[in-house]
Amino acid sequence: MKLRIGMHGQRTFIKNTRGKAFCGLGAFVGVGGTQRAHVYTASSLDEITRESHTKIDPVRLARELEVDMCAVNGGRIWLMDEQDVQGGDIVDFHGVKMMYGGEMTGAEMMAQMKSAYLPSLIYRNSNWIWHAGTPVQLLREPSGTVWIMQEYTTDVDPSLTLDTLDQVGKKLKNLPQGWTFETKVLTKDLSLNTDRCDGWAAIIRDELHCTYQGCGYGADTSANYIP
Repeated sequence: MKLRIGMHGQRTFIKNTRGKAFCGLGAFVGVGGTQRAHVYTASSLDEITRESHTKIDPVRLARELEVDMCAVNGGRIWLMDEQDVQGGDIVDFHGVKMMYGGEMTGAEMMAQMKSAYLPSLIYRNSNWIWHAGTPVQLLREPSGTVWIMQEYTTDVDPSLTLDTLDQVGKKLKNLPQGWTFETKVLTKDLSLNTDRCDGWAAIIRDELHCTYQGCGYGADTSANYIP
């Protein structure tokens, strides 16, 4: 493998991330139960468009990096207001610069990309921040677990925009029994900081491929405020 993995870089603080396009990539190493997916994300949101990921040929890239497989995750829009992250090396993948951001098991990453409402864990050093007064989209489980939408995509529903995300609930036809969708305006800042839960974040996708992070997930929560 020609990649140096690990979050050994300095922390980066990025403002005004809401509405910014980004793309990501998983570099898969190994097979079976021991397979790991090393996750990269766009290092400069100012240089990314919704089409940037189309520059990357995942089959050719896997050969070049000497990994078993690459999976590209593109055409996505961030929803938090600020990011505070520690990553690793910045790598140029066919003209798209991405920063090492964390890792998952290969099985969880593939399942998360293919299956709706299936929780997966990702290890990363990140703090997503939403400001008071910001509208957020939430999924609530009957158990009390709350998921906050961290990114959306138009891959499944091209009509989605920042201004129409409150309509997502009407389009979710396969929500698990007892789950509800709502849009809420925050009354104070919300911080999802993986430092509070040993570096782990729980994520899911809905059937429109929008991604949510757990906010009050299990006994160890990464949030300092659960809306």
